[in-house]
Amino acid sequence: MSAYLICDVSVRDRAALMNYLKLAEGTVEQFAGRYLAQAGALTLLEGDWSPETLVIVEFPSIAAAKEWYRSEAYAPALEANAAAMLRKMLIVEGVAHPD
Repeated sequence: MSAYLICDVSVRDRAALMNYLKLAEGTVEQFAGRYLAQAGALTLLEGDWSPETLVIVEFPSIAAAKEWYRSEAYAPALEANAAAMLRKMLIVEGVAHPD
């Protein structure tokens, strides 16, 4: 069942962010992930949530998302992200639809 990685990102340092993106580029695809939303326009409908940037990545499963996050491929980017951004991140399991 698909899983969705959701990140609420606030940029700390634009140059450090560019370095993070360079390091992270391509790692998602190595784990069968694909970007569904990445820094697009946001429209608040309810509540007081005001993310600067949202990123949503679809993975084939929660296990695949965790494998990506803990991978050697992503490790250099993960190490670089603290200087680049403040980030809240979670994984949510998708809904199974009957065929």
